Amino acid sequence: MNVIGQTVTVLTSTDPTKTGRTGRVLLDTANTLVLDSEGRNIRVEKAGAAFMILGTNVVITGPDIAGRLQDRLGRRKP
Repeated sequence: MNVIGQTVTVLTSTDPTKTGRTGRVLLDTANTLVLDSEGRNIRVEKAGAAFMILGTNVVITGPDIAGRLQDRLGRRKP
């Protein structure tokens, strides 16, 4: 799943200061998502995190988007 450009809300995070933050996904690295949140870039660790895509009821967990985007393209969810 490609989340770059999507607006997401951080539902849970290992860093409690990032829980509840909303922003547009700018970058998807192997271990983090970088969000533009209120004009600031914040880096959220994928491990231990859950995200909701704004305007939908789609919840994505860190393991769902673990690794680099190009490595996930052929991987299927069981």
